[in-house]
Amino acid sequence: MRLLAVVVMLSALIGCSGRSDPAPAPIYDTCFSVDDCVEAATRCEELSVEFGGFVYENAICTTECATEGPVSPDCSRAYIGRQGSCYPASVAGGIDDTPICFEPCDTDLDCLFGFRCLTAVDLCGADTSCPIAMNDAICVPGQP
Repeated sequence: MRLLAVVVMLSALIGCSGRSDPAPAPIYDTCFSVDDCVEAATRCEELSVEFGGFVYENAICTTECATEGPVSPDCSRAYIGRQGSCYPASVAGGIDDTPICFEPCDTDLDCLFGFRCLTAVDLCGADTSCPIAMNDAICVPGQP
């Protein structure tokens, strides 16, 4: 009986519960709909990026933003500790130019599974009108 009590207490401490619903995806993680995301997310944005001769598609939990550029005060912090970057969704294959928050990165390892770290040059090539700051990189669909 004591052993059962200890097991129940340890299960409660480490977060085991009888809950069958999966936890919502954090900001910048993959999703199928905004209902899959944490409450702070307002969008599940579908993105499609061509890189290295392949097209990568995925959707991210995110929010709209008004202050475009790297380290936008409108965007949630990423796992690497910086505020997200605010750019038009179309820069990463979104369906329109609505500014959304992207996860910032320095390397592919900074991105969540299913995403890779690309710079303005990677995403826009020689296009000088690229909205991504030259010193910024964001996580977009793709496997490194």
